Amino acid sequence: MGWWGKSADDGSAGRILEAITGLKGELGKALRDGFLELRRQNGELREELRELRRTVQDVHKDAAEHRRETEALRQELQAEAAARREDAARREDAVRREDTARREAADTLSRAGAGAEARAGNGDDRTDLGAVPGAGTDGDPHGKRLEKAAGISAAELICHRDTWAFIVEQAARNAHFRVPGEVTAAKDGATSVVVSGRSLMAILTALNAVRQQGRAADPGDCALARKFYDRIVAVVDTVGPVGHRPQAAGHSGHAGHSGAETPQRAVIVIDDRPGRPAAASSP
Repeated sequence: MGWWGKSADDGSAGRILEAITGLKGELGKALRDGFLELRRQNGELREELRELRRTVQDVHKDAAEHRRETEALRQELQAEAAARREDAARREDAVRREDTARREAADTLSRAGAGAEARAGNGDDRTDLGAVPGAGTDGDPHGKRLEKAAGISAAELICHRDTWAFIVEQAARNAHFRVPGEVTAAKDGATSVVVSGRSLMAILTALNAVRQQGRAADPGDCALARKFYDRIVAVVDTVGPVGHRPQAAGHSGHAGHSGAETPQRAVIVIDDRPGRPAAASSP
């Protein structure tokens, strides 16, 4: 009996040892698998961390670019605001100068009238044409030119775009001025603008006001106003009603047309060019 019991104990111990050995193997395998999984997960975490760093760097770059764009936009807005303030100040100054010119013109007319009455009382019937800029023997030539301009349906103005910009700047304050809808390119860098007679009246009025300001205005503005005014009135003075324009002698109308042929649209060109060199005199 004793021997049999010893054998049973040895068998149990062997089975327990075997079970322990198997458990150790499974535990070791589980630990190895766990370590491998941890290493894999650590590798994935490192890759995700590198990707996150790249994303953060891209965000920093985008933020820096956004700041640069915002700063550039802010500077543009500040420049535009400054330009608008300068333009508003320039317009206010121009209005003040125009008011001053009107007062001076009224004073000049008053003095001219008083002088005329004095000369009439003294028997002197001579007219001082220099007392009033633009005055003539026909009373009010500027007023008559405005009437002529009012009768023009449309006139083509050919000049440089800087010239047109100056004209618009001066005439924009006049209630009769209308900015044309289209400005087209002409030859030699010039532009072509079609203006109505009403706008032409406003242009003449504005240019006449500037050219009569004298010392109260900028010399450059006065020079431009005088030149442009003269170029415009040189054409305006020649216009007349279409139905009453005389037909050229020897001109025969086309078949099917009665009366004189309709003349072309008035064209005003502001473009001085060098004159032809004088021919050498013969000995």
